[in-house]
Amino acid sequence: MKTVKYEVTYSENANRLELFVRWLWAIPSYIVLVVLAVIGMIAMLVQWLHILLLGKRHRTLHDICMKYLSYTVKFMSYFYLVTEERNPLMPED
Repeated sequence: MKTVKYEVTYSENANRLELFVRWLWAIPSYIVLVVLAVIGMIAMLVQWLHILLLGKRHRTLHDICMKYLSYTVKFMSYFYLVTEERNPLMPED
């Protein structure tokens, strides 16, 4: 099993304007997250059926699920004040 590691550096300085920007940035990011969630859940269901029937994973479905989970972690860590690094609006490769 592969271990997942996510590092966030601690920064004591905080910008008050950044708190307002987070809420503005969260609106389009959340819309993208909802679309990715729908696609990701469909991909997880199809992946489950693929494993059940064929006994192996499908690479493309796996990549879709990983993009969804990665985007969710980046969005949540920025929105819940864990990091100052803004998540990209569209998921990265």
